[in-house]
Amino acid sequence: MKKLFVLLAATMLLAACQTTSIPVSSKQPPRVVTQKSVGETQKALINEFKDMGFKVVRRSSKSLVLEQILTPNSTERKQHASYSDGTPRSQIRFTFSKVQEGTKVTAKFDMLVNPGKANQERVTLLDSPDGARLQRVLEGVK
Repeated sequence: MKKLFVLLAATMLLAACQTTSIPVSSKQPPRVVTQKSVGETQKALINEFKDMGFKVVRRSSKSLVLEQILTPNSTERKQHASYSDGTPRSQIRFTFSKVQEGTKVTAKFDMLVNPGKANQERVTLLDSPDGARLQRVLEGVK
């Protein structure tokens, strides 16, 4: 009986240590499926990111684009920001699609270098820790 209890406790500990997060990268962007409608999901995302300084740039029934002035707080961001003509921006683009389980949300997160200019450039932030953070926010909004 004691061995069974130890085995059960070890199994529960291992299960608690496992992560349910999806690995995130530019090839496998953050995504989540929620039972909320597209409108409810968009409202929750806007409220969540508004507190982080993001503003709505575009919104439709299939997408939502949020932007904020970028804070160059990492070496990669500083490198790209140093050659930007204008203040770089961070942009999150959400795409919504209806699936059997509810609403599927997929996100892209980029740094806009030379924002609004003919030579505007997108640098993905999904391959940095920002990608995993975005996935966690999506799971929280779920």
